[in-house]
Amino acid sequence: MKKMNKILIGIFAFTILFTLFNVNAVMAAEESSIEVNGDTYQYQIQANNSVMFSFRLRTRLTFRSNVNIDARLECEALKIGEKYFKIDIEADHDLQMNMTCTEEQIQLGLMMGKTYRIRNRHRYLYQEGFCAFIQCNGSCQAKLKIQANNRNRIGTWAYYDEPSEEWVSVPTTIEDGYLVAETDHFSYWTVLIPQSVNNTMFYVGIIAIIGVIALVSVFLIRRRN
Repeated sequence: MKKMNKILIGIFAFTILFTLFNVNAVMAAEESSIEVNGDTYQYQIQANNSVMFSFRLRTRLTFRSNVNIDARLECEALKIGEKYFKIDIEADHDLQMNMTCTEEQIQLGLMMGKTYRIRNRHRYLYQEGFCAFIQCNGSCQAKLKIQANNRNRIGTWAYYDEPSEEWVSVPTTIEDGYLVAETDHFSYWTVLIPQSVNNTMFYVGIIAIIGVIALVSVFLIRRRN
């Protein structure tokens, strides 16, 4: 009986070790990082893996997909700087994808510090310095994520609608420190900031200036008297 118990304990311990080994192996396979010294990189992303591409140790692009993706990436990391972008993809078959990340898209009028009136008639400011143009050879569902910070956390993801030649904002949430939007199509995507927030600062500045002028005027009037 004791011998049988020892055998069972041994089998149980071996099963636990084997399971832990497999879990660690899977976790290692799912978490990989690739440093890219240039602006262009081509790589086949394996299904159910997560791969982070670190362009020039500045701009980090992370891909996670349930299918294999033959990806060609271009990233102006020297201009974009330190950004953390993630994309989660679900599709029915393997995909080929091209993605280009730039600081601006001058041909679309997307320039730093410029404001836009988009489809909902509200005005938005572009200050993110990150625009992703994504092309894919098949249909899929995707989540776009960019790390939130004090400047963009009230922002919204927006895509460029070519027929109407305007930017269209989409519902955006904050999840685990990232601005997240869901989409079933790819285009030019970026983050825009509601102009009303910046208008508040503008009006505060105007009021401050008026207050200073009023105080100076009162001082001068009293001095004359």
